[in-house]
Amino acid sequence: MTEMIGLTVAERQPRLQRSKTRRLSILLFLAYSSLITIFQGVQNILLPPVVQRLAPDAKVSTMALLVTLASVTTVISLFAGGALSDRTRSRWGRRTPSLVLSWLAGVILMPVMDIAGSVTLLALVMPLLWFALNYYQSVLLAALPDRIPENELGFASAAIGLGAPVGIFCGVNLATFASSTMLGYVILAIPFTILTWTLVLLEPEGSSVDVSTPSRQPMSMTSFLAQFSSVRERNFALALASRFLMFLCYFAVSGYMFYIVQDYVGAAKVPFGNVAAGVSILLSVMTVTWLVITLGSGYFADRIGRTALVVALASFGAAIVTMLPAASASWPVMLAFALGIGLTFGAYFVLDLKLATLVLPAPETAGRDLGILLAAGSAPGVISPAIAASIIQAGGYPALFFFGAAVAALAGVCAILIRIAR
Repeated sequence: MTEMIGLTVAERQPRLQRSKTRRLSILLFLAYSSLITIFQGVQNILLPPVVQRLAPDAKVSTMALLVTLASVTTVISLFAGGALSDRTRSRWGRRTPSLVLSWLAGVILMPVMDIAGSVTLLALVMPLLWFALNYYQSVLLAALPDRIPENELGFASAAIGLGAPVGIFCGVNLATFASSTMLGYVILAIPFTILTWTLVLLEPEGSSVDVSTPSRQPMSMTSFLAQFSSVRERNFALALASRFLMFLCYFAVSGYMFYIVQDYVGAAKVPFGNVAAGVSILLSVMTVTWLVITLGSGYFADRIGRTALVVALASFGAAIVTMLPAASASWPVMLAFALGIGLTFGAYFVLDLKLATLVLPAPETAGRDLGILLAAGSAPGVISPAIAASIIQAGGYPALFFFGAAVAALAGVCAILIRIAR
């Protein structure tokens, strides 16, 4: 504050704007962390034991069914959140009404997950919960193209990127040590509520009442397909393909982490003989390395000015790391796998978010186009359970790791072909 004294108004303005942008970035990080906390706590800790209890002889296929149904609604909600909020006109802005409504739907549906006493009920409630939470995600991340200047995009992307490992760490640990599943859901909902309202109240969005609304076309197949016109842009299409392939690797392998530890590694090799604790340890190792690499990768990419290149290198690194468990089912190798995934996916996630923002074709459809890119990262969740289950049945867990490595390498090839003017 002292160094601001004596500066002219023109000199102070950029510093004040930078301070405001940094504060917004930190609040986005906190809100995003609370969202990832819910995803990880539910899918990795709270849900698998329930599925095993309700369908002990078909746990893998049942989990695949639930994740597939949830992933279908995820793809729809990520696109819908961006597209509908693009057109929202209110005194609270384009994104805030959707953010608050999706938060409310999420906190209502979470305890309902606990009282769903059958696979049928879970198959109804889980997709609804995933729809609400991913709608929230799409609207939240639209703040990047909306409210973050390009010269601060690296910091904001890195800050939000930190939300993933922090959310993973908090989600699996909070859910693991909850004395009951209902308490687990309540614990996960508390930070989500506090941090959402902290963002809304401390960094309110400007009014969108006077912003011109894109012309509305009559509903037809042509107007529907026009919503996806951005895929004709070369860089956008390559970023879309890279994101799809990389997350196909991630979902195919991590979606079965609980069963990989239980059935491939074996509970006897896991510390304390506790599968849930073993998953928690692996995800915690991944989180720590993810945290370490996040800011460093953002700085490195900014220094060399080649975000797409670093994204490609991270993808190739993930391909190598994913092959490690295929060679051995030992606990030390799984720890090395978690360490490597934290490093490679940590770098990829942060820089891919920045890359996604850089390849958006037009600001007036930023929410819609970012939603399409986000959906490309979630769409693999629709097909990965069926693919992974088939691969496990045909070739066992080693075949699953080789498959993940192959698609990660293809993601790197797509990323390295992206060309952005510097």
